[in-house]
Amino acid sequence: MLQFSFVLCVVVPTALACAYLWLVAADQYHSKAAFSVRSEEFSNPLEALGAFTQIGSSSASDAEILYDFIRSQPLVTQIDETLDLRALYRRHPEDWVFSLSSNASIEDLMAHWDRMVSVSIDSSSGVLTLEVHAFSPEDARQIAQTIIDRSGSLVDELSRIARQDSMRFAREDVSLAEERLRDIRRRVRIFRSENEMIDPTEFADAQVGVLAVLQEQLADALVSRDSVIRFAGKDDQRVLNLDRRIEAIRGQIEAERQRIGEKTGGPASLVETIGEYEELLVDLEFAQNAYQSALAADEQARAEARRKSRYVGVHIPPTLAEESLYPQRAVLAILVGLCALAAWSTAALIYYNIRERA
Repeated sequence: MLQFSFVLCVVVPTALACAYLWLVAADQYHSKAAFSVRSEEFSNPLEALGAFTQIGSSSASDAEILYDFIRSQPLVTQIDETLDLRALYRRHPEDWVFSLSSNASIEDLMAHWDRMVSVSIDSSSGVLTLEVHAFSPEDARQIAQTIIDRSGSLVDELSRIARQDSMRFAREDVSLAEERLRDIRRRVRIFRSENEMIDPTEFADAQVGVLAVLQEQLADALVSRDSVIRFAGKDDQRVLNLDRRIEAIRGQIEAERQRIGEKTGGPASLVETIGEYEELLVDLEFAQNAYQSALAADEQARAEARRKSRYVGVHIPPTLAEESLYPQRAVLAILVGLCALAAWSTAALIYYNIRERA
């Protein structure tokens, strides 16, 4: 009884599996390829003039996008429309285990795709390694090449969208900077019109110059008065003349000081006008610098849009197999035998345990 059950549960399934694998299962060929997303990154001239250009850096995030894309239904649908995957995977309908069924749905095709196409990613370098299985070497290489081509098209599309967004944002920044600069210039023009002067600092410099001259004249008159008093006395006519001159100069100085503190052509005093004008100058300089930076960024965005910033770099092109390595018949036969042996052993232990208890 034990020998019969062993033959029935272990030997027969293993023999049937071996017969199917060596007599029915169709040979499968594989094609390997390795590629990554490369990018050309140029430094902004405003940030680092004369910096070295960095070309050829890889992007792990882009590689993760491609990793998900290769395993996605949209890619399978595209390749099915181009190469007719269903026909390629039904080349051997007699092999019902490893071939695609004739009435396979898109879900069945996706499940078969996961078995026939494997992709791995190196998280540190961003390199994707692709392995494609098919029933002929040419089919495997063609599918692998189509996957790479579609991945390149996806990267190009994503780069195009990114470039368009970059240019749009740059144009918006230029428009905002231009509007701000125009507004500041309008405020400067209104300021000059209201205060009836081009530059209040020049007017203040002129007033200060007048005061300096008057102070010098006052000092000379005081020195002359002291000299006359020392030699001729206070009652001398020259002293009286100098006193009148000194009084006149002091009055003129006071008048000039009051003019500086008085209101100009506008509603504010000269001191307040100078403060307001200096604030406008600071705002104008900031707006001009911002406008120049926005123009440079816009030109940089246009320059980057004229070149291909990201692309798929193929490190190992799809290979063409010369002999079939799949399905791994010996490995599969051993696995079937081990699974059958494990199931038979478990069932036998349960059976004898129950019989001993009974």
